[in-house]
Amino acid sequence: MPGNKDAVLGNKDFLAGLVFLAFGLAAIHIADRDLPMGTAMHMGPGNFPVLLGGILGFFGIFLAARGLGWPEKTPRRAAWEWRPVTCIVASMLIFGFVLPRLGLVAALVPMFFVAALGGREFRLRGVLVLTAVMTALAVGVFVVLLKLPFHVFPGRYFVW
Repeated sequence: MPGNKDAVLGNKDFLAGLVFLAFGLAAIHIADRDLPMGTAMHMGPGNFPVLLGGILGFFGIFLAARGLGWPEKTPRRAAWEWRPVTCIVASMLIFGFVLPRLGLVAALVPMFFVAALGGREFRLRGVLVLTAVMTALAVGVFVVLLKLPFHVFPGRYFVW
């Protein structure tokens, strides 16, 4: 276990675990407060965010425990890398802005490209393949299977 308070608070795993735990608890709190849970047979809209918040919280607990030395390992110092953080946040903002205006496909494409800019390497071919596969998967899961009312392209709902 790290010997002092600074070693714990500067540990990447511990800090990431706290962030995951905070987001998970916030998701549970917001969903439980604002959305009806329903029953096991007739699940309400609050069930899915609460479940995801719980999973995120458990990941957070696991990461924080790893940061405290379970299992034993040498601690890694946390260093903020602003480029990845900025690119990920910007990609989410772009997705949220573009989705209601131009549709799911037009929102996913710039989201993946901006998020990929935050990585250590940017390979255009890899990002193109990832974007195509993930966009097809998102349309398949959310629009075709779950039948969520997303505009796939500007002004067009696809109904199967």
